[in-house]
Amino acid sequence: MYHHVNPRGNFINVTPERFEKQMEYLAKRGYKTLNTKELYEILHSGREIDHKTLMITFDDGWLDNYLFAFPILKKYSLKAVIFVVTSWIKERGIRKERIELPSHRECVELVKEGRAGEVMLSWDEIRQMEASGLVDIQSHTHSHRRWKKEMNEVEQKEFLMKDLSISKKTIEDRLGKTCNALCWPWGDNSELSREIALKAGYRMLFTTEKGTNHTAADLLGIKRVVIGNIGVQSLGKKLFIHSRPLISKLYLWIFG
Repeated sequence: MYHHVNPRGNFINVTPERFEKQMEYLAKRGYKTLNTKELYEILHSGREIDHKTLMITFDDGWLDNYLFAFPILKKYSLKAVIFVVTSWIKERGIRKERIELPSHRECVELVKEGRAGEVMLSWDEIRQMEASGLVDIQSHTHSHRRWKKEMNEVEQKEFLMKDLSISKKTIEDRLGKTCNALCWPWGDNSELSREIALKAGYRMLFTTEKGTNHTAADLLGIKRVVIGNIGVQSLGKKLFIHSRPLISKLYLWIFG
């Protein structure tokens, strides 16, 4: 799981140099990357996922995903899924210059100030990435609200059905594709939210919970692992642990 790829480099920002090393590691070792349709077909059918099969995901839809991550994904022919907050994505055209974005916190503040176009992907950039066949755009909700903290259950029901439906329809209308996957902001979800997401038409629900995915039941709570600005030795360790269900479960039981 990633958010940013840009020169700042910290836990939530992976430098382009470090990201390229990570992608080179995957490509040279023969890892297969999946889009959401491919993962659904494997889990739904009950087929076993090979140790060298994985999914690269990005949350939110930051501009640096296009400026820095996308060229590297193309270089190594690796697929990725970007979960976008649809109300933050604007019609701005395509940015050519590789600018360094502000810090993550500053980016969030700019979005709150109504300046999302300065730091988020545009629909044109998204269309270009989708057209490559490597990037799969899916939903990260429409508004990125902390509904569990802000609303009671009655308010949650009304809000979630509207918010999740708008996000799904926006992606489908803008890109001419089916949007079946939803990633919960901050991983926040509940039995109620999962039920509403299914009613809204989603069939894959992504969380921030660590672990592996190997059964059809996992489709409603797909686990992910934060990668961050780490070297390839640490990446290899994470891949070894979390591509093996029993080892992953034991590791998380001991270390959390």
